Order: sequence, then structure tokens, then C-alpha cells
Amino acid sequence: MPTFPLPADLDALHSEAIEYASAVQNMLAASGGCKGLASEALNVLGNNAVLLHRGVRSLCEDGWTPVTSLLCRSLLDVLASCIAVCAKPQDADFMGFKYLSHFFMGLLAEPGLSPAETANFTSVIKTYEAALSPSDQQRAQKLFVKGKPELYWFKPQYSSVKDILATATVPIYQMFKMFSGPTHGGLPMKLIMNDDANSEDIAPREHPKNTHRAVGASSRLLVEVFRLRDHWDNTASNENLYTSFITNLAKLKP
Repeated sequence: MPTFPLPADLDALHSEAIEYASAVQNMLAASGGCKGLASEALNVLGNNAVLLHRGVRSLCEDGWTPVTSLLCRSLLDVLASCIAVCAKPQDADFMGFKYLSHFFMGLLAEPGLSPAETANFTSVIKTYEAALSPSDQQRAQKLFVKGKPELYWFKPQYSSVKDILATATVPIYQMFKMFSGPTHGGLPMKLIMNDDANSEDIAPREHPKNTHRAVGASSRLLVEVFRLRDHWDNTASNENLYTSFITNLAKLKP
């Protein structure tokens, strides 16, 4: 049992966000699942978003609300990657390839790999490559030959998470500015999402004000991630659920 259970309104909002994500996912599954590497990338990103959102709740209910600033920042990274994948439909599957293969290309660049490891990682990349159109396969092959990838998978198409989120069609950029401060152990981690930032007591405790802030933020970000997926894979068939969520979020009282 959680030490500090969410109040009813937050519990409902948190659950509504997951229900929306499930509706999007279930509709896609009913139509045969992922179609193309853009969809595959959005699937992975959506899974990560659900885990992060659920993690925010657990931290709040256990008295660790200030730490949720890091998870919300990660949710913003997930959303940025979703935008980078599908912002340009003609490039979406290639961007999906870049996202999905980036980790394995990085591993191949590490020294000391065994022949078996090299073959395994190469096989994964080539499996993704084979799912592309012939023209995108050529682009993927050039990326593979290049060797060690950029630090951030979306480069050079986009220079930073900041630049990607600045293009978002919903007002997310201000949230990015707020949650960027706590990253890397910065002072803002002690200050934001903390109902008593002057206290040096590190024991878990309730943070009613900022728990609302944290759960509201993670719920919004989860829904925005799955709205992109709904638009990409389901022709925005669940837009009524999205609109209902946004209406309920606006009613949330701190």
C-alpha cells in the first residue's frame, strides 16, 4: 500500500491518461499491429512513456515527489523523439530506423567486441534495414558504413531536444524549460517539485502541492505521446478521448 495515496482527482487523471494510451494501443493491435519502422519506434517510445508515467505516481505515493522532475524530463525526451520520428511523413520510416538501430550501432563502435557480438548486433541492424524502402535502405547503409553514431539519435536532422519541442503543436516547450533544470543533479532538483525546499530532511514525506504538479505533467506528456501515435497509426480515431482528457486536466485544482 502506498504511504501517501493520490487524492481522488489525481488518481482519476492518472488513470484516464493510461486508459487513453490503452485505447490507442488496442485499436492499433486490432488492425494488425505496427506497420513500418516509424510505428515500431513509436511503439517502443510509448511503452517507455507508460513506465515513466507510472513511475511518477509510485514516487509521489512513496514520498519522493522531488525526484519526479527527472522522470518528467525523460518523458519530454520521449515526446521529442516521437515528434522527430513522424514530423516529416516522407522520412518517418528512416527516422524510425535511426531510432531503433542507434543503440546497436553504438555497441558496434565499442572496442573489444567478440565476433559473435558483432554478428548479432549487425544482424539486428540489417533486419531493421530490410524493412525500409529501397531508397531508405541506401540511406541506412550509408549510416551503417559511417560507423559510430551521433550522441543523440536524431542528429543531424535536429540539433537538440529543445529545437524539436519548439516545433510542437501543443504548448509543451515551457514545461521543457522547467524540467531541464533538475537534470544532472542541478540545484533545481532540490527546489522544484518540493513543497518544502528549505528543509534538509531527506526522509520521504508528502508533497501535496507538487504531487498535483508532477502527476498532472506526466499525465499530459503521456497523452501527448499517444496522441502522436494515434494520429500516425489510427488516423486520430481517439481524438474524442484526448479532448475529454484535456478538459479534465484543465479542471484539476492544485
